[in-house]
Amino acid sequence: MNKEFKKTFFVCLLAVLLIVSNIVGAKYTNFLDVTIGVDFVTFPFTFLCTLLILNYGGKRDAYRGILVASVIQLLITISYAFIVSLGNQTLMPDKGMYVDVLFKVDETKILTSVLAFILSHCSLIYLYTNFKELGKELYGLVIGLLGAMILNSIVFLVITLNGYEPIFIINILLSNIIVSVIMVIIITILFYILKENEEKVVPIKKIEKKESKDLSAEELVAEKNVVAKPKKTIKKTAPKKNVTKKTESKKTTVKKNETAAKTPQKKKTNKTTKTKK
Repeated sequence: MNKEFKKTFFVCLLAVLLIVSNIVGAKYTNFLDVTIGVDFVTFPFTFLCTLLILNYGGKRDAYRGILVASVIQLLITISYAFIVSLGNQTLMPDKGMYVDVLFKVDETKILTSVLAFILSHCSLIYLYTNFKELGKELYGLVIGLLGAMILNSIVFLVITLNGYEPIFIINILLSNIIVSVIMVIIITILFYILKENEEKVVPIKKIEKKESKDLSAEELVAEKNVVAKPKKTIKKTAPKKNVTKKTESKKTTVKKNETAAKTPQKKKTNKTTKTKK
């Protein structure tokens, strides 16, 4: 499959998992004798989607995916709240109450979950990329996933369970940490299965610049002279015809002057011979 197709698929899956997690998040269950929300089945896989988007498209696409999923969740919440507030009709039996009971979600919880979603996923990208630049990708993946899940639980529980007993909040938080450790192992394995290996490509321009820098100053001057010499020879060879013409004209003028200088001397000698007679 193409990278663009994979990237768009996981962005859509990220938004769907966020919406489903907020719908089923009102239900709690017992897992390993601890109380935990049902959304632990769906929400941790949003972090896997973010990591795969980061792998396929980079940081910018990962942040865009987080923004798109958050905006879609907010639009669905606003539209659902508006639809539920509409009046009921009287001619037919109204079944909207069952829909309201099934999908009844507190708007404050959804807003809190979106805030926790943004903070936790941005922290995951930050930690993972920084560790990866240091050459410790696995450490960045494990620390980033565990830290993001714990941060998401703290933000969500502190705001939504405000007013409950602190012991109840601490118990749920500890249960979330236990489940987070299990999900980190699962997501790490899936990420290395689904990710694409990055190929390092060295640009050709940089290689050419390095080779030119290795040359000495004398070699560079010699190369410039070699390139410039043909231009000079062309300029000198072009006006040779004019030079020959000028030299020929000079020779003719010199001969004329010499003949002109010789002729009056003969006349003078003739005159002198006559006087002697």
